[in-house]
Amino acid sequence: MTDVFSNNQTSEEDTIAAISTPLGLGGIGIVRISGPLSISIASKIFRYKRKNVIEPEKYISHKFYYGIIVVPEKEIVLDEVMMVVMRAPKTYTREDMVEINCHGGLFVLKKVLELIIGLGARLAEPGEFTKNAFLNGRVDLSQAEAVIDIINANCEQNLKSSLYQLSGGLKTKIRKLIENTIELNIKIEAPMDFPDQGIEIIEKKQIKISLQKILTKINELLDTVKYGQIIKEGINCLILGKANVGKSSLFNTLLKKNRAIVTSMPGTTRDVIEENITIDGMVFNLIDTAGMKNPENIVEKISLDKANKYMEFSQLFILMFDISRPMDMQDYLLIDKLKKYINRNTKVIIVENKIDLPRKMLSSEIYEKVELDTSVKISLKDKRGVKELLRQMTDSVLENINIPGGDVIINNERHQYYLIQARDRIADIISKMDSGLQEDFIAMDLQYIIGQLGRITGDSCDEEIINNIFSRFCIGK
Repeated sequence: MTDVFSNNQTSEEDTIAAISTPLGLGGIGIVRISGPLSISIASKIFRYKRKNVIEPEKYISHKFYYGIIVVPEKEIVLDEVMMVVMRAPKTYTREDMVEINCHGGLFVLKKVLELIIGLGARLAEPGEFTKNAFLNGRVDLSQAEAVIDIINANCEQNLKSSLYQLSGGLKTKIRKLIENTIELNIKIEAPMDFPDQGIEIIEKKQIKISLQKILTKINELLDTVKYGQIIKEGINCLILGKANVGKSSLFNTLLKKNRAIVTSMPGTTRDVIEENITIDGMVFNLIDTAGMKNPENIVEKISLDKANKYMEFSQLFILMFDISRPMDMQDYLLIDKLKKYINRNTKVIIVENKIDLPRKMLSSEIYEKVELDTSVKISLKDKRGVKELLRQMTDSVLENINIPGGDVIINNERHQYYLIQARDRIADIISKMDSGLQEDFIAMDLQYIIGQLGRITGDSCDEEIINNIFSRFCIGK
């Protein structure tokens, strides 16, 4: 088979093609074509109702056609398909497009794609369909990035936020900020550029009021960042405790399946195990660890080293104690290790397990050592306290987090960066105005702010940034 995956030439007049569904076995696989030759190429290989050739100009836009894909001239059948033709500009890329719905086998999809490449298309680069949608003005850069977030969405709130961004919610807010900044800049520059036209000079007091309004709107967006990171990335939740306190049993209970091996023998878990669960719309990456102790062999040392690494980037610790046993040196050592993480604001939930057994460890003793004053008391044997633990997990993560009332949530580091750049420059202007900052310097700073905000939408982005963003897409999107 000809290698069709090595052609990297680019041109605005190119017709591009790619497999747009995940590679592998499936009921349906889609080959997508976009560009000036799309419909012409499709007409050469498609036979309507298995036999009829349709001239390119006679295809009705956005209508599905049933038929077969053939090798031209030889008329060798490759697949039975449904094909839809979409004429510009009412398409994803604002170019002519064709999507061929084949059977979902990798071999047949590659054969169809090879045919299309042989007739004048080239293989699309990663994200090139969406890149063309951006370059042709169908979406701005923030909407294009929302496509990636929708594909990667791992919870309902993340999906909802990404869909709102795709619909232009963030674009609308950013462009309004840009308009307000441009309007203020015009009021400042116009009297300086046309001094003989009698244009009223804007007072510094009014400049400051306008800047404060813009600053407030930017801060409202930045206030959503922490919540945005939570719904996009999830929360790494590490289950810690000495051997045989019930970590793996809790892990299995929260997952509602037997993922970790549980026995009465201490030290059953020898490695780090991860699984995701969703609680109240938020994704928690649960991490079960080996019992924290002085390692007795190389296997235990490796597993404990892994647990220590996970402690560095976890946002939530579930610290478990077996209250049917007295607190001992292993408990003390673990608490000491946790102190530095607690001090840097990592959330900790104390779990007192085995409350169905006679108590030999006091809550007050735990509180004093850990320097916290609450805990969740559970019995994994009869499932008592599990609902309370789930509630505490969400409450602790959302503590001191602003939950946005609107639909725009900033969960993209690039957007956050440029908003911060604009915010800091506005704050700098305001702070210097009382010391006599001249209007021409204010105007220069406003131009900078307009540029930073424009990088979010792509209005003032350079080619390197654009290429970097679209390189993160999969081929076919």
